[in-house]
Order: sequence, then structure tokens, then C-alpha cells
Amino acid sequence: MNWKEDAAYLKTIRPYILLSVGLFCATAALGFFVSLQRPELAAAYVGDVAEKLQWILNLSPPKMMMAIFLNNFFASMMAMLLGVGFGIVPFIVVIMNGLVVGLVVHQAISIGGLAFVIVAILPHGIIELPTVLVCIGVGFRLGHLMIRTLLGGNSELEGELRSAIRLLRWVVLLLFIAAVIETFITPVLIQPFVPPVADLQSSPVI
Repeated sequence: MNWKEDAAYLKTIRPYILLSVGLFCATAALGFFVSLQRPELAAAYVGDVAEKLQWILNLSPPKMMMAIFLNNFFASMMAMLLGVGFGIVPFIVVIMNGLVVGLVVHQAISIGGLAFVIVAILPHGIIELPTVLVCIGVGFRLGHLMIRTLLGGNSELEGELRSAIRLLRWVVLLLFIAAVIETFITPVLIQPFVPPVADLQSSPVI
């Protein structure tokens, strides 16, 4: 299957991808609103998550890059392939990530300003986020087909699963590029913002 066939496959599952985007945006907005209303609770949660992931910051840059890549790839792969379980896993993944992104974005804006958030997230996020959301959309599609299969419909689940697995080669490539950018380029870009955001701990969504 070449890239044109992969693109054609993604076009056929566009509604599921749009569903993942919609859920992510809605939950990110909710997380932002919660942080806006209860900033102290949001700050405590973000700090707790960052503390648990502090070990990544202690790694050498190459090891940090691989840790980021493997974490994102494993989560994306699980959201995609475990979608056959009625779409439950991709639903949980998109909801949790949306909420965390909303919380972290508001906290980061409060400390470093909007420019810091854009510089810190956009370079790698413009690759990483669409890739993850596409994987979630594929997971929703597989979950829908599993339900149709159990109800006795002709869902062609096996063929769709093969198509999904073949997409993983693109997921590997794109998430690897995003991890490289996040590890080696983003730290350079955010240097002018380091003093104002010195108290903001690292977060998995940034």
C-alpha cells in the first residue's frame, strides 16, 4: 500500500477523525475553563504529573528523545489498535489528553504568556497532535466495526485492521520527527522565555 492508498483510506474514515478532533477540542476547552476557575487545583495537578515525569528530564538528550517518542508511539498505537474494544480506549485517551492539554495551556499562559505557549508547543505539536488524533480516529472506526460485526453486519473488520496496521509506519516516522523537534529544537526556541517560566515544571503535553 503506497501513500496515496493510505491517504485514500484516511479519507474514508474522515468522520471518525473529525470525532476525535471534536472531542479533543471540547475537553481541552473544558480543561482550560477548569484551570481558569480553579487555578490552584490545576497547578497542583500539573505539578504532580510533572513530578512523576521528572525522570525524563534527567536523561541525556538522545535518551530523552527516545523516551518521548516511545511514550507517544505506545499511546497512539494502543488508542488505534485497542479501538476494537468498542472504541473505549481511544475515547479515554482523547478525553484525558484533551483535559490535560487544556489545564497545562492555561497554566503556561498564566506564567509565561501566549507567546511562550505557541513557541513551546507549535513546532512539534503541529506534527504530533494530528498524528495522535488520526490514530484515535482509526481506533473509533475499528470500535464501530467491531460492534457491527457482533451485531451480524458485514463490517470487513479484518481488512480495516490491516489498513490500520499499515498506517503505523507513518505514525512511527511522524512521531519520531516530533520527538526530535521537541528534544533538540524546542528548548532552544524557548530560551528567551526561561526566566518568566522558571517555576513551570515540564509537562507531557508540552
